[in-house]
Amino acid sequence: MPTLILIKSPGGTPAPQTFPLAFSGKTQLVIGRQKDKTPTADPADIVIDDGKMSVSRHHVGLSAAGGQYLVQDLSRNGSLLNNKPISKVAPQPIKHEDRLKICDFLFRFVDERQGDRAKLPAEFLSDLPDPQDDGGTEMTTVQHTVNRTAAQEFLEMQPTERLRALLDISTTLSKAIDIEQLLPALVDTVFATFKQADRCFIVQMDDAGRPYAKVVKARRGGSDHRFSRTLVKKCLDSMQSYLIKDASSDAALGSAQSIAEFRIRSVMCVPLASADGKPLGAILMDTQDISKSFSEEDLKLLTIVANLASVAVEKAHLVTTLLRQEKTEREIELAKQVQLGFLPQTEPVVPGYEVFGFYSAAQTVGGDYYDYITLPDGRLAVVVGDVAGKGVPASLLMAKLSAEVRFCLLTQPDPAKAVSLLSNQLLRGGIGDRFVTLAAVILNPVTHEVTLVNAGHMVPLRYCQTTARCEDCAGNDATGVPLGIMEDFEYESVTVSLAAGESLTIFTDGVTDQMNPAGVTFEMVGVLAAVHTDAVDGGDLGPRELGKKIIAAVRKHAAGRPQNDDIALVSFGRVDGPSGPITSGPRSDA
Repeated sequence: MPTLILIKSPGGTPAPQTFPLAFSGKTQLVIGRQKDKTPTADPADIVIDDGKMSVSRHHVGLSAAGGQYLVQDLSRNGSLLNNKPISKVAPQPIKHEDRLKICDFLFRFVDERQGDRAKLPAEFLSDLPDPQDDGGTEMTTVQHTVNRTAAQEFLEMQPTERLRALLDISTTLSKAIDIEQLLPALVDTVFATFKQADRCFIVQMDDAGRPYAKVVKARRGGSDHRFSRTLVKKCLDSMQSYLIKDASSDAALGSAQSIAEFRIRSVMCVPLASADGKPLGAILMDTQDISKSFSEEDLKLLTIVANLASVAVEKAHLVTTLLRQEKTEREIELAKQVQLGFLPQTEPVVPGYEVFGFYSAAQTVGGDYYDYITLPDGRLAVVVGDVAGKGVPASLLMAKLSAEVRFCLLTQPDPAKAVSLLSNQLLRGGIGDRFVTLAAVILNPVTHEVTLVNAGHMVPLRYCQTTARCEDCAGNDATGVPLGIMEDFEYESVTVSLAAGESLTIFTDGVTDQMNPAGVTFEMVGVLAAVHTDAVDGGDLGPRELGKKIIAAVRKHAAGRPQNDDIALVSFGRVDGPSGPITSGPRSDA
């Protein structure tokens, strides 16, 4: 008579409770919390209740049909068979040693008829040729199956030598942390334990879900590497171990070429699984000697070996992942240092002027850019750019931009023509679907004239200490398209004069786009408010104080929220002091 054995309940592991499944004329036996008959519901045949209303009145139904037992979910919360959801639509088979889970109740299904000779479902009786298969041996009849957890009970009855073998295997596996070293070591230890085995496979799944032999070992050289993919798939789908005692006697296998050539007589296949039950692969072994066929005890021992190996395999995968992550982090940190090397290492010293620069990437590396370029005629080019996007792709384009900007400004005296040349250089260099906004400002520290060329960038802000006001610098009408959009685009330049106490501030949209925890962006009004508030309070904002004031206001607005985008800012202007040649000085500290 089939039986359900309660092996786990909400209160922990109880003394085993047995529930014989006597149908007595009923078509279905019900498990649920309904204790008594009511006008709307009959009592459950097996009553369970966790006190949380998690178990439905009628949770699971058990029935018998066609010589097998079936299970169907009747609940609102669902139930599991071997850790897989049970269908609510149609009954599905439940087999000897299957695990039935209802909320926090775990049952073991026992059917004595299947104990000695369990049968696979019909779809496993034969394997259709697989165009990707190399003619593997196809196993059908199964003499024994065992659950991964049930195999642990076998430890209590193992002979001393096999317990010693398990200790040796555990010790060997614990030493290997590289998956490429671990799997061959696993095969070696398995071969040493199961001396009747002729071949051993460590099978894993490729990206398409097809099993392939990761490691193969044979007692004799030149052995074929074909195996039963159907048996492996069945093993991993059910997470059970399978034993075929005599493959050659099965009529369905008699004509198989690999069976005839290699005289396969007995096969074991056991799953490898992670701690949360996800399949990691399988161990498959076969033998050619019928007098040394694998036994049920061999299957249980190999299942325990697989449980030990699963821990080692998962640990090796974790170590590999951590090492790969550390390598990536080192490479990104190196990329950060390389990128920072493209930015100015010192601020230019311009007599009668003060210069302040700031840079902060949203990620480890970014696509914003700024630079100071001393031109041959004593002028200073201040350039701020913003590559579309962020992260590594943007940083690579930023590196190219840095080199191209210097070449164009140093070889073309006219700033507008230099920016046109720059755009063409980026287009011909394969900028792809990206673009760059850029503001180039050429300062003549002798005449105090500033020439501005704008390629789709925000117009620089002009601040006057006398009026304590900040406004757009002239040149809105002369703003051109971003770099990399149109070939041979003719940019325009605008020239203005800087009076004493006046400064220009150029920044990328990472400033105005910064959000606070509520999702409100900083916007240009935030920039103006920060500058004007300080001016009203009596502050005397030089270029350095002006730049720092804006950055501090952005950070205050963010209130701990990460940057939305990269930020680059340059502020420069006239201060008291004599004129003279441009030199280099220490970099400003934000």
